[in-house]
Formats: sequence, structure tokens, C-alpha cells
Amino acid sequence: MKSRVSFSENSINVKTPILALFTLSSTGAIMLAAGVYILHDIRFIDHLLIGFGIIFLFGGLFLLFNTKYYKIHINEEPGYLSLVESTGWDISPLKIPFKYFNEIVIQYLINREKPEYEVMLKNRYGSLMLVARIYSEEGAKSFADRFEKTMGLKVTMNSVIPSDLVDRRHPFSPYAIVLPDNSTIKTLEKRDSAEMIWKVRYNPIQIAFMFCIYYGFFHIINFSAVPAGEISPLAVTVIYTLLGVLLSLLITVILAIFFGTYHYISGKESIRYFHKIFGRKYGEMEMKKKDIALVRSSIDLGTEEILVVSKQGVSSLNNLIKKFDLSESNFKNMVDISDLKAFKDEMIRLNVGNMKLAEKLFIEQFVMKNL
Repeated sequence: MKSRVSFSENSINVKTPILALFTLSSTGAIMLAAGVYILHDIRFIDHLLIGFGIIFLFGGLFLLFNTKYYKIHINEEPGYLSLVESTGWDISPLKIPFKYFNEIVIQYLINREKPEYEVMLKNRYGSLMLVARIYSEEGAKSFADRFEKTMGLKVTMNSVIPSDLVDRRHPFSPYAIVLPDNSTIKTLEKRDSAEMIWKVRYNPIQIAFMFCIYYGFFHIINFSAVPAGEISPLAVTVIYTLLGVLLSLLITVILAIFFGTYHYISGKESIRYFHKIFGRKYGEMEMKKKDIALVRSSIDLGTEEILVVSKQGVSSLNNLIKKFDLSESNFKNMVDISDLKAFKDEMIRLNVGNMKLAEKLFIEQFVMKNL
């Protein structure tokens, strides 16, 4: 979900727009109440309203629980950036040494065949933190000017992605991050490797919302669609079988959330990343350390992941940028399939969705420290 960024005196605010979600939930509540009010008076329509009301109400509430709000305070405490992270159920403060960041970077990109500009904070070790995505050069420059005045850092605008962002000349010196008491992050240090393991969790209330959304679909089919139509017994059997399969998939997803773990392993010469569920590895990727060109975390709410990109991946992205600049109207015909393949294969996306900002930054520091 795209975030909204604004400025106030000595602070920057990043938040999820909630008006549409609030409207969705409110509409669902009204439909549910209307369906209950006309229950048995307007046949089939009553249960149709109840079913869609449940879907809209709890779908909106599920997304509202996923909303986040970040506030970055400048100079509140000398020498530190003070961050406040607010979610649907918690508020967490965090401090970052001001000298940790040394530059604001505006990066021109091609995303889904459209140009966009990423506004990022760069630290002295070369990793980046995405703050906002903007879709016009004028808007990006205006945003960066205000960002520069607020942060007091220089602004660099890149037309292509540098391939030497990671600074390996100096050892990475992490700042102290206190993990939340209920954090799932674990680290294992061995003689020739370092491993980090974590889980991506949902609040139990959100799990309940998932079952409510499923029931909404069941209610529409069971009390409205099937009784209202002249459906053969075979079709009814198929419909209820599909509902059973959907319920099984939902339960499987929830079990995967509870028991699945993400693993990042840094060896002597390479890194590995995979998702492990019930002892089986999924989406395993490996990358040579010497080939890593870019590490990027994010507080942009539409991109909750940490990227590790190779030099070949950066080169492929730059090729797409150059081809779009050369001929925007003929861009699709000029795209080399190898660039698109490298774009996917040379980029490791660490799933940190639903995690606290302190946990995300802790994982980013682990990645940088073990390069």
C-alpha cells in the first residue's frame, strides 16, 4: 500500500492513508446491518448484503491493522534521529545516530514500464533506506529540497544506479539496536558463517479476520447464490468442494505463518537466503559477496522488504533505464529478456513484512556487518 509523506517543523511523517480503508469497513458495517434488518423480508438479498458486509468490514479491519505511521524527529536529542513507529496495536520509539546517514539520494528508476524516483537516505557504509517513491522529476526534486532543509544533508540525483555503493574499505560499525521483547530474530555465529533466522507474524486478531472474510464468501454462496439459482447437484458438489479447498489453503497459509522461518546465512564467500516451512526450503537463492552492489531497506509502506542486489542486477536495471530514455514509445520492443531475467535472478528480497522497524534495521545491520 502506497505511503504518504509530509513535513512538519523538524520532522518527517510517513503514514498509510486510512480513509479508503475506513470507508471500506464502514460500508461493510452498514451492509451487514442492512442485511440483518431485512433478514427474511427480501429473500436472497438479505444474505447477499450480510455476506458482502462481512467481507468488506473485516477486509478493511485486516488492512487497518496493517497500517503504519513513522515520524522522524530531527534534533529532538542532539546527535540522534528519533523515530516513532506506530502500528495498529503498538507504538515503538527508536534512536539512530545522526552521523549514521550522510546523504540523500534521488534514484531514477523504471518500474512496471513507468519512470519513478526513489528518495533514500544513504549511510556512510553504502546501504540505503527508502523513504518515498515519487512519480515525477519535479515532485522528486521538490521533496528532496524540503528533505535537505529538514535533515541538513546534501542531495545527490542519480540517472543510473551506481555499482559501487557498498563501501568495503572500512569495517561496518553498527549502532546499538534494542530488539522488542517478543522479537522472533535469532542469530547463530559459527566459525565460518553467521546465520540469522526470523519469522513474519500476524496479530492473532488478524488471523481471526481472515476466517471472517472466508465465512463472508461461504455465507454468500450457502445462503444466497445456491438457494437463488437452479443449480444441479453436481455443480453444488463442485462449489462446496472448492470452498473446502479454499478453507484448506487458508489453514495451510496460517500454519505456514506460524511455523515458517526465514533464513539468511553469510558464509566466507557467499550469502544464502531461503524460506523454511516444516523442514523444507523454498525460494533459496545464493549470491557471491564480491558481487553484491546494493543493500536497501525501507520505511516506504508499499515496499516492506530489504533488497540485496548484485552488480549484474544493477547493470540490467541500468540497461532498462537507458533503453527507456532512448525510446519511450518503443520501450517494450527494445527490452532484452536477459535484462528482465537478471532483474529477478540477481536480486534477493528479504521478507520483513509486518516486522518492527528496529527488527528491520537489525537485519540490515547483520547483512552489512557480514559482507
